[in-house]
Amino acid sequence: MLAKAAKRNRSQLSILAQRIEGDIRARRLRPLERYYTSAEVGLMLGVSTATAHRAMNILVNRNLLSREHGRGTFVGAAIGPEQQVEVRTIYIFIEEHQRDLTSVPLDAVLGAICGKLPHTNVQFSFIPSGAGVEYVRQLVETAQRAGHFAGAVPISCSREIYRFLAGTGAPVVVLGSLYPDQWQLASVDLDYRTSGRLLAEHLVGRGHRRIALFATGGGRPGDHAFYDGVSDALTAANLLPNVLVMRIFPQDLDAFRAQVKELLRHDDRPTGIICASDRLVSMIASFIEEVGLAIPGDIELTFQSQSTPGPALLRFPYVRPKPSTTEVAQTVAGMLDQLRRSRQPLEKKQVVIPVELHNTLTPVEETEVAYG
Repeated sequence: MLAKAAKRNRSQLSILAQRIEGDIRARRLRPLERYYTSAEVGLMLGVSTATAHRAMNILVNRNLLSREHGRGTFVGAAIGPEQQVEVRTIYIFIEEHQRDLTSVPLDAVLGAICGKLPHTNVQFSFIPSGAGVEYVRQLVETAQRAGHFAGAVPISCSREIYRFLAGTGAPVVVLGSLYPDQWQLASVDLDYRTSGRLLAEHLVGRGHRRIALFATGGGRPGDHAFYDGVSDALTAANLLPNVLVMRIFPQDLDAFRAQVKELLRHDDRPTGIICASDRLVSMIASFIEEVGLAIPGDIELTFQSQSTPGPALLRFPYVRPKPSTTEVAQTVAGMLDQLRRSRQPLEKKQVVIPVELHNTLTPVEETEVAYG
C-alpha cells in the first residue's frame, strides 16, 4: 500500500512539473528570467506551497529551473525555443465547506470538459473557508498574468465570487443557482422548485401531517426555490404553515445531531422528512435509529439528489435530474465551448434541468407505515 501511494505521489508531481514547464514555454520565458515563487506556483496549480516546491524540484534537477539562495527562482539553461506549448486552464470552483455536502458529479463535469475541450487543462480549486472572493481573485489573476485563464465553472459559490468571475470577461458557466441580479451569467441549474414540490406532494399523499425539512444551504437562491416548492405543495393540500419545521445543518455535526434528536423525541415529531441533499440522508437515518425509531414505519425519509444516488440510499424515495449525469455535464461543457468560440452571449443563457420522483417503497411498505 505504501509503495502504491508513493508511486501515485510521484506521478502527481510529474504531472504538476509538466504543467509548470508548459507555463514556462507558453510564456516564452528564456534562461535567467525570473520565475514564480513556490507559493505563486501553488496558487496557480491549486496545490499547497510544499507540493509546488517538490514539483519545481523536478525541473531544477532537469536544469529547466534554477534556484539562487536569497534571490529566487529563475528559468534554467536547459529550456529551449522548441516545443512551444499553449496552456489554457478551466477552473472549477467550489467552497471547501460544500465539498463533503454536495452531490454534484464532479468527475463527470471534469470528464465532459476535457472531452469537449481536449487541449484545455481543468483544475479543481476548493475555496478555503473564510477566504472567499480574495482567494479566487489571486488565483485567477495569477493565471491571467501567465496567459492561462480560459474560464471557470463555479459550483454553488457566493454572490461576490460570481460577480468577480463575470468581470474577468472569460467564459463562465455557473453550475447552480444564480442570484437575482446576476442573470447576465450563463448557468445550468436543477429545477429546485419542482424538486421541493414533488417530495412534499409525495409525503402529503402518504398521509403525513407533520413534515421536517433539512437543508445545508446558506440562503442561496436554489435553497429558496426548493423551500417555495415544498410550500406550494402544502398550500395546495390546504395544510397549515406549522405542518412544516425547517432545520439548517450548521457545519457542526455534534450540534446538528443534538438538534435533530431533540426534534425526533417530541410528542409532535415529524413523521415525514425531506432532505435537500443526499449527503444528509445517511446522517438523518442514523439519528433516527439512535432514538429508537424505525424507517419507514415511524418516519419516512425522502431526499433530493443532483445525480443518481449510491446503492445505500436507493431504498428512500428521492428526486433526481431526468437527464443522465453525463448529459448534464456535457451541457455545461458545451456552453463553455460556445462561449469560448464566439465570445458572444448564449441564445439560452440559463438552462434548467428537469427532475423526476423515484418512489422506491414496496407495496408491503405502503401498508405498514403508521402516522401520528
